[in-house]
Parts: sequence; C-alpha cells; structure tokens
Amino acid sequence: MQNRENILWRKPTGIAFNSVVLKPLLKIPDMDEDGIEDLMIILTIEQEPHSAIFSGKSGDRIGQTWRIDREKPNGLYTHITKSKAEYVLFYTDNTIKGYSVNDLCSTTAGQPSKLSDSKHDPEWQAQMKDFIPIVSESSGRILYLLNVPGSYYNNILVVKSEVSELLDGQKFRSLWSVNTTDILSKPTLGYFKRDVLSIIMEIGIGNNRKKVIIIDSKSGTLQWEIEMNVGTVRQNPGVLNTGDHRSTFLFWGEYSTDSNNTMELKENLYMFHPSQPKVLMHLSSHTENVIIFGVALFERSRHACYVLITGPQMMENPGNLTVSKRRLKEDISNATVIGLGTEEVDTEEIKSYFSRMRYSSH
Repeated sequence: MQNRENILWRKPTGIAFNSVVLKPLLKIPDMDEDGIEDLMIILTIEQEPHSAIFSGKSGDRIGQTWRIDREKPNGLYTHITKSKAEYVLFYTDNTIKGYSVNDLCSTTAGQPSKLSDSKHDPEWQAQMKDFIPIVSESSGRILYLLNVPGSYYNNILVVKSEVSELLDGQKFRSLWSVNTTDILSKPTLGYFKRDVLSIIMEIGIGNNRKKVIIIDSKSGTLQWEIEMNVGTVRQNPGVLNTGDHRSTFLFWGEYSTDSNNTMELKENLYMFHPSQPKVLMHLSSHTENVIIFGVALFERSRHACYVLITGPQMMENPGNLTVSKRRLKEDISNATVIGLGTEEVDTEEIKSYFSRMRYSSH
C-alpha cells in the first residue's frame, strides 16, 4: 500500500527567495488565538537574522518579518534557563548573543506575547543591552554549541577551534575546558558510566592521526581514548543508548598502531561499548564515499541500525546517491574483534556478547 503524506496546509511564505532558513523551527504559544500552537522560523535575509511567525492552524503569516540583528550568525541554538525562560542563542566566529523568545514573539507579531509560561529570566535580563552577551569575544573560532543537561538546568558546551569549554547555563562561567585544537567533527553526547553523561570528541594530533576521546560531562576528565588514522570520512560519531544505561559509540577511521601506516582507500566503521573497555569492534569497510552517516532505533528500540548515503565526491561531476540501512547485529556477526590490551580476547564470545546487547531510546 502506498504511503501518503497528510498535508494540513501549504502556503507561500512571502519571504525573499534568497533567504536561508536556520534550524531549529520554534514552536510557540497560540498568538492568533485559534486554538493551535504557532510556529516561528529564524532566517537570514541578506546575511542578517530575521524572525517570522506562521499560524499553526492555517499557515497564514502573523505580523511582519522582524530583523533581529545586523551580524550574520553561523548558527542558532535554543536554551531554557533555570527559571524556565526560553532564549535563542546566535553564534558567530567569536560571539554568542542571547535573545528572549518572549520578546521575539511580541516584536514579530506586533502584539503582546502569549508566552505566559515562559517569562523573562531576571538574571539574564539584568545583563540585557540590545541582546544578552553570553560570549563577547572568544579565543578561537566558535564551531558548535551543544546542550548538556546539568543537575538543575542545561549547560552550554562551546566547541572552539582551540579550546572547548562547558559554560554554566545560567551564569555563563566556565565549568571546565579541554584542548580541541584541530577538532575533526561535532562532539556527541552518550553514557560511558551508567546514567552519567559523557561527550565523545575526535581531535587531530598530526601525521594523519587522531584521538577519539570520551570525557565526563560534569568534570571534563578523560574516561577513555584511542589513537587511529584519520581517514577521509568526516562524519560525526554516532551514539546508541543501551539497556544497561550506558551507550554504544560508533566512529570512523582506521585503527593501526603504526603512525606511518599508509591507508588504503576504504572507510572503516568501529564500535565501542564501555562494558568492554579493552575491545574495539571493526564493523565494516566501505570503498564508496560516505556523504551522510546516522544511527537509529526501529521496531520499538529493538532494531539498532545505521544509515549511509554514499555517492560521488563534492568536486566530481554529479552522480547517483545510494541510501543503505545496515543492521548493527548483522555487522557484528561479521565484525573483526580488536583487542586493545595485552590479554587475548575470545572473538566468538565477544561477538555473542555484543549481539545480545539491547538498546533503548531513553
């Protein structure tokens, strides 16, 4: 049976054709009082960030497009403060600016905001100028922002080209920092210890080598690391949470203890689980160019898999793209077990252990 999309509405946006919509889309309270929550989008028009609101029920525009700032953002991030107030954070190469969603709703819609449950945060508003200066001048280029849950509110991981630091999500003070010179991909959150959040990072160390490190999100202390050849795949690591309240970490590269090793033209995917800290699973090798890599759970968290989109290199002529989904359990049965210590490992026992592993969406 053919699947059909259930389209509720389709409307022209009335927004300039050369504008670029930034993610994420914001769901806001019912501004036009039609009983349905509305939508706010953030977009750049001639490099400047603007906001626009659309009715969640009809798709009609509410109010006018509002210019937020004159400086082009590299990206945006949404943040909930200790008092449950919602803010949009824009980051450039060396600054992070905060704007109240409450204020953006009012100015964009041209009417008082309906955000009765999302008040201004007093501590943040005390620092208000035209915006809230979260980072005024960064040492090193800001590459990514990540939301890191804390004890009472979310903290902000600022990943920079020289050093990355975790900022207190309420007061902006630095909680810890780690050297991330030549960081190769966007860090990903997972669990190395049971119910204790960790961060996996990939950092270049020269001579076509990298370190894959897992650090404690509360302290920044190192929990696990491995050195390997970089390879050509620059995909973010993948994380799947397991039933024992930890995570499986998946990443690309080529494991070799020889720093002068000449890499073959193939991409290698590896799997690590903290219950087996001295074991690395080489899941598969690919000769195709990997464009997109992602991990997912299907069939009510029982079917762990990863999805690949492969195709031509960016600079080559257009060609065909191939989408493939591979079950983790099937790759484990054909995987190569790599022992990281001096002790011998029972290959079949390790494969059986990983094949029995259960996964969780939580």
